[in-house]
Amino acid sequence: MFLMFDEHERTHKMANSEKCRKKTLVVGVGNPILSDDGVGIRVARLLKEMEIPNVDVEELSASGLELLDMVLGYDKVVIVDAIITEGGTPGTFYTMEESDFERTIHGASPHGVNVATALALGRRLAGDRMPSETSFIAIEVADIVNVSESLTPEVAAAVPSVVRKIITDLAKD
Repeated sequence: MFLMFDEHERTHKMANSEKCRKKTLVVGVGNPILSDDGVGIRVARLLKEMEIPNVDVEELSASGLELLDMVLGYDKVVIVDAIITEGGTPGTFYTMEESDFERTIHGASPHGVNVATALALGRRLAGDRMPSETSFIAIEVADIVNVSESLTPEVAAAVPSVVRKIITDLAKD
């Protein structure tokens, strides 16, 4: 009887642990044939190869409304993308929140919306199915216009550090 109780206790603890574990998604955004614009995709591919337990990794060549289908049902989402800021140094990366992207133009067109607008729309339309945590890793880039599957050297050098940052942050959950 004691063994059955221990087995029941262990099973109960495991079930509760599973319920507490966050359902996490990492999305690498970008165009892999426009040089540094593909940095988010490159990071996602490395993370996917690592097969991190309880973390799904996806690639997205667009941004905006296409992102909504991916993030529904997740508790936490990390979006990795290229960014260009005034005076920014290529290879530098930043952890950002949704509000930091409200005035960006990347991913926006007359026919689409930027990431922050898409997430806000999702919260209005699918509130409880949207992630409770969304963060961004934005990597400062140099070249997003030349057709190339290669990253510039400064941006390529930052990729391992970005991957380590994401793994470290995910381990805290």
